[in-house]
Amino acid sequence: MSETPKNRGDLLLEIHSSRGMEHINRSHRRTFTLNIFRMNAQELIEITRRVNDPDEGIRLMAVDNKEAGRQTHREVTRRVHNFVAAAQTLVEHTRIFMRENYGGTPILDHYQAKIDADFANDPLARFVKDLRNYMLHNGLPNSEMYLKFESNPDLPDGGGTLETGIHIRTAPLLEWRKWSAPAQKFIEDCGKFIDIRTIAETYTDTISSLHGWLRGELDQFHSDDLDELRALQESMNQQEATANSAPATPAEMTEASRASVDEREEEFSFAPGRSATLDAAAAALLRRVRQIDLEAQRGDGFASERPLGATITDQDMLSAPLFWGNDVAGRRVFVFIYKDGATFGLDEDVFAEMQALTESVLKSDWARRTLSRGFVEKTMIKWLQSNFQKENANGLSETIAKHGREAVRPLELWAPIAHLEVQAPFAVGPVEVATITKAMIDGLEAQAFSFAPEQRENSALFFNNLRERMQGLAAIVFKLDAETEKIAEDGGAIAQIVVAFLRFFSPAAVNFPAVCANALLGTELVPSSNLLVLGDGILSYRQTMVAPNAPDWRISASVLRSMRPSLDALGSLVHPEGLSAFARTVRSSLLLFSTGTTFSNPIERLSYTLSSLEALLLRHSVEAAEFNVAERMGLLLAQESIEREEIARNVREAYRLRTRQDISPLFPREMSSVATFLRRAHRVINTALGNVDRFGTVSEFANAVENLKNQSPSAQ
Repeated sequence: MSETPKNRGDLLLEIHSSRGMEHINRSHRRTFTLNIFRMNAQELIEITRRVNDPDEGIRLMAVDNKEAGRQTHREVTRRVHNFVAAAQTLVEHTRIFMRENYGGTPILDHYQAKIDADFANDPLARFVKDLRNYMLHNGLPNSEMYLKFESNPDLPDGGGTLETGIHIRTAPLLEWRKWSAPAQKFIEDCGKFIDIRTIAETYTDTISSLHGWLRGELDQFHSDDLDELRALQESMNQQEATANSAPATPAEMTEASRASVDEREEEFSFAPGRSATLDAAAAALLRRVRQIDLEAQRGDGFASERPLGATITDQDMLSAPLFWGNDVAGRRVFVFIYKDGATFGLDEDVFAEMQALTESVLKSDWARRTLSRGFVEKTMIKWLQSNFQKENANGLSETIAKHGREAVRPLELWAPIAHLEVQAPFAVGPVEVATITKAMIDGLEAQAFSFAPEQRENSALFFNNLRERMQGLAAIVFKLDAETEKIAEDGGAIAQIVVAFLRFFSPAAVNFPAVCANALLGTELVPSSNLLVLGDGILSYRQTMVAPNAPDWRISASVLRSMRPSLDALGSLVHPEGLSAFARTVRSSLLLFSTGTTFSNPIERLSYTLSSLEALLLRHSVEAAEFNVAERMGLLLAQESIEREEIARNVREAYRLRTRQDISPLFPREMSSVATFLRRAHRVINTALGNVDRFGTVSEFANAVENLKNQSPSAQ
């Protein structure tokens, strides 16, 4: 006989009580102590890196910044204290954890053998342990911040190298007689000074490697338990999948679910159940249209000097004006019916119900694909106007379906892109990028002449203007069977996303201070200055571009071939639906960086770029942003520690510049630093784009980046 299938409750109980789950829970509890050490280590490394950065070190040791320097010195000492205390806590907690949970097992012997071999007599490990006892029983170590300059006569300007940092004097330490032999040897081998940063980084790397090894060993020890847990979880998943896919019995089905299952909707036709629901809601809405007495309009008290525009009278209006205002009671109202000298409309809260009714209409697949919210709302308003104060109102559902049938047709949306030309058309996801050619405009003009020959002169003016503004520009081409507002709504949103994606590959994206002016035509940001200078006998008008570095971009066929792999990756990110968490983050990061390229102000550009990197490189908001962005950028972009440190310095300067509050321009050296940072940020984001299908979450990406530390030549 086959075993009786377990119910969900029994499976859950078995999962939570399994040895595999017990191992996972124990491992999770162990991470709390490990996190205490890691965060204290990170804080110490971060502040010592700041002091080692000559730009920051000089500021901290400047006479006019004395208090900041003193507090930094105090803060380093505090973090040294926390670092060595956390290190010893981790040692003790791990020892207790292994003895309590693995006493009498081979893995405890394996663990103890590794500790004896790698740590028992290791000079650095014993120094960190003894330093904790030194600070507990003898006081704080004698540390000092330093600045050292070494001239180099080989340099033409007589320059040299500047070094800043913080270290501990060894002589006072050696006066203490309770150092272990390995620790004392470590102190003596350091010479006059012990570099705090070197201790923190080296010891942290060693401990991280140990606990990575231990995690792998414990997982291997519990491999059978974890296999059993995965089998139980798979049984649970299969059971839930079966339950979700099984059809409900008639007794369990609600009226709404019956309608969705039983009633199939044809194109431009609502199912009977949905139709009845929409008509009932529309009838209730119609009954709530009321007469509105508007409050008297008050003038603002002064005449405008602006030139007068065209005056529109009631006779010129093709339909009743729609507007928001306040009634005499001060309530917000929407007015859309005028009858017998009176005005009628809906209160604001009732209008919200009309919007909810719009959402109900768009739950139908055909309506959601082909109709815009604006189209549905306008149709509803027309329906309310035509049925107001009628005894037998027509059904709203049939009105929407009828108008939809009449309005929907195959359409193309062409959205011109300012300052962009392409040699050949190419696809990006659901759209194509193509040129608005002279032949295309000529054809449209001929078509217009044939439709309305009496308007030939006006048409010629219109198309001449079109040629001047658009001919030769690239455009986003989007095709859809829809009404005109729908394709403008969906196509316009998609076009904005695609243009933003393209900006990421523009020359200006990696050539600061150049600004990218590529945007949907009419929305480009190329600010200009218009100044009048007046004086006795002087009248001068000056118009200049505020952002002169906004070059046009021309994509040749050869450039397009090199961009093709990236364009394919971008195409998959146009629609956010169905993307993994990591892919959505890459998408957001691209859009943030791209927005930054449109600003000439370096601080604004830095703000957008740093935000794009933080989204991509931080596992969560609790992580220290500056430290981890600098660390992970260095790992991604360089293999040697010297180059990684230079990248980290560049990142720290970017963060410092972002917080500048004065309005003075950046110095040339600072502008150069910003340009370098932006190029590096672009490389990081481009790397993530190239790996968008490899990772499911930002944490997975961050873990892969940190694993590069163990693959670098310096670590091998």
